[in-house]
Amino acid sequence: MKTLPAAFREPFHELLLRFLWRQWSALGVAGSSGSDDSRLIDPEALLLFSTVVARRDARLFDEILDWLFTNGSWINLQRLLRLQKERQLGDATVLAAMADGLGRASVHAKWKVLSRKTAPKPDHPAPLFPSVPLLGERDKTFLKWGWQRGPVRFRHLSQAPCMDRPATFLIKLRSLFGRQSRAEVICWLLSHESGHPAEIARQLSYFPRSIQMVLNELAFSGHVHAVRAGREKHFAIRHDEWGFLITWKMSPPVAFPHWVQWGGLFQLLRHLYDLLERPDVEAMSPSLQTIEVRRAFNAVPLINTGLPSSLIHPPDKRGVEPFEEWFRNLEAFIG
Repeated sequence: MKTLPAAFREPFHELLLRFLWRQWSALGVAGSSGSDDSRLIDPEALLLFSTVVARRDARLFDEILDWLFTNGSWINLQRLLRLQKERQLGDATVLAAMADGLGRASVHAKWKVLSRKTAPKPDHPAPLFPSVPLLGERDKTFLKWGWQRGPVRFRHLSQAPCMDRPATFLIKLRSLFGRQSRAEVICWLLSHESGHPAEIARQLSYFPRSIQMVLNELAFSGHVHAVRAGREKHFAIRHDEWGFLITWKMSPPVAFPHWVQWGGLFQLLRHLYDLLERPDVEAMSPSLQTIEVRRAFNAVPLINTGLPSSLIHPPDKRGVEPFEEWFRNLEAFIG
């Protein structure tokens, strides 16, 4: 009988890497053609998720570093830190090593905030890229954070994000409104009918009070509107007033991009990724494996994340076949 790791480990890795290549290429990483996806990219959640999964492709990992060297100013570091803490996304030491290297360039001095912790002093640094043989000189910055790899060499082939794609709409709004929460709030409102401040804050990974203040300020402009829903105050935006921001032509036509709370999906995928890597799971019975899969789903709230219902519920039966159906749904959504 096939086990979950034996049946899905490699296809799962391949699917995640294809997805990361498409998302990063849409942002300007040198590589494949990018994505014509109508769903918004979340650059902070994407970067955190990549600190784990992109290590399976050394070229992808280094192209992300190259992109950050050129475009790192588009990353909202405050939100990155909150996502990391709230969602437990990514590997903190890998992120710190990346930030340590970036922060040495004056244009990226703000990145030093991510590497202010004391670097670990491991007796046996681990290979950063499990499938790449370690030959020759080691990169000193990554070694300081407990990771062995060759010296980082930028190819400087990354481009700035193209602003005429739905996927990069959040970057467009950051170029207009800055790298703080205001851009994310407007982006969320343009992707929804209306929303309560607490719910918007939860989906954007900000503090509710700060989002309430931003919404009140935006409402004062007259272009964001407060709407009463019972005792609660919801906020909405008239989409037709903001139609000038739609500068892409796609078939079928796409209005404002679809919002997906990628942080929630990445959190689940990280749980499943770690589960498939555990050596003890191979020897578990189908019933125990199913329990572990359901535990991963139960650890992540996925309601109201913009994900299809076929992805937010765990397989309802034990064994490989039900998970295979869920995997096909995942592939259809991100593949």
